[in-house]
Amino acid sequence: MNCTIIIADDHPIFRSGTRAIVDAIPGAHVVAEAGDGLEAYRQVLAHRPDIAILDLEMPVLTGLEVCRKLLAEKHSTRLIVLTMHKDRHFFDDAISAGVRGYLLKDNATAELVKCIDAVQAGQRYISPGIQNYLTEHTAATMPPDIAALYATLTPTEKVILKLVAGGSTSQQIAASIFISPNTVENHRASIARKLRLEGKNSLMKFALLYPGML
Repeated sequence: MNCTIIIADDHPIFRSGTRAIVDAIPGAHVVAEAGDGLEAYRQVLAHRPDIAILDLEMPVLTGLEVCRKLLAEKHSTRLIVLTMHKDRHFFDDAISAGVRGYLLKDNATAELVKCIDAVQAGQRYISPGIQNYLTEHTAATMPPDIAALYATLTPTEKVILKLVAGGSTSQQIAASIFISPNTVENHRASIARKLRLEGKNSLMKFALLYPGML
C-alpha cells in the first residue's frame, strides 16, 4: 500500500492513538493532522490525500459538514469517519455525504487497518458493531408491502443488491458476475425503481435494513 492520510479529531489523545495505528501500516503516510473540521478541510485542499479520517463531531465544522463540502466539490479523497454514535440518522447522513468507512470509536483500534485497506481498494467498510446495532433495531423481516416489491426483482438484481450491501462498486460487481459496468448501472436503476427507493446510496441502506433477507 502507498497511501497518504489526514487525521482529524479534536481530542489530542485519540488523534495520537489513531496516528500510531496508521504509522504502523506499511506504505501509509500521515501528511497532516487537524483538531477541528475547518482545519481538516483546509488540510485536504492543501495535501489532496488518498484518505481523510475524520471524527464525526468536531468544532467549527463537524466531520459530517467537511464530508458534505468535499462531496459537493467532487474531491477524490476517500472519507472515513469515527464516531460514538450508533443512531441510524447519523449513519444515513454519513453515507449520503460520501463516507466510505464508518467506524465506531469503541472498535477503532481493532478495525481501523481493515477499514483503511478496504477503502483504499475502492470498497466500503462499515463497522460490524453498527451493522449489528442497526439490524437489532430494525424489523427482522420485511413488511409485507416491501416483501412484495422485493419479490419483483430478478435473480440477477437480487445478486447485485447483495453485492451492493457488501460495499462493492459497479465496476467490482461487473467483474464478479461478468457483465459490463453500464449493465450494472441499469440493473441498479431498475432495482431502485422496483423498490421505490430514491437518493444516493439508497440501495445499500435498504440492504442494511434487511441483511438476513437478501
